[in-house]
Amino acid sequence: MKSLGEYLDELEKTKEGRPDQVREGLESFIDLWRMAIEKGVVSEAEPVDEALQKVEAKGGLYKASED
Repeated sequence: MKSLGEYLDELEKTKEGRPDQVREGLESFIDLWRMAIEKGVVSEAEPVDEALQKVEAKGGLYKASED
């Protein structure tokens, strides 16, 4: 199982060569996850599925990044 940190690192790598709109969308998605990490809602070391459950419990990624 991948950790959240590994998943986000892989997403960062997929931005190259993408159209601007797709790249901006990926950057926004990654930024929201990083804010959720900074807020202590999730950690980079935990498995992605556990991080998703915690984010869902907070009401979604936007809510989790705001708390």
